[in-house]
Amino acid sequence: MTHTNSLKNGFTAVELLITLFIASIFLFSGYQLYTQVTRDGKEAGQMAKLSGLLNEKSQTASSTVTAAYPSGCVAASEGTTTNTEQVSGVGSVTFTTTISCPQGTSTSTDLFLVKVKAAYTANGIAKELEHAIYAN
Repeated sequence: MTHTNSLKNGFTAVELLITLFIASIFLFSGYQLYTQVTRDGKEAGQMAKLSGLLNEKSQTASSTVTAAYPSGCVAASEGTTTNTEQVSGVGSVTFTTTISCPQGTSTSTDLFLVKVKAAYTANGIAKELEHAIYAN
């Protein structure tokens, strides 16, 4: 009787297990990357929305500050106001508007510094975003 050795194409059980293990590592890494990109995208969207609101609020405050203080930038014109609003996609946001006189308090200067700051919580972490503009 004659025996012939025949070679069979395919994977052995060990090769298959190693391939599945390596594939699972790639899939798990891809999932982690996907969740991080999604989280960062949500946070960037929140910051973009708040940045737009801060720009609007600083423009509004700077356009009314000179009319509110016709005597120029004096000590009585410096102040801070705070209000809390619900912003869709962000939640509760505390806006703080500060008007100050960066050149000192003098009746001869009418340069105001208007700062608007937003304080909010994202993923359990307190965050702040601030815009500033000069007005005269």
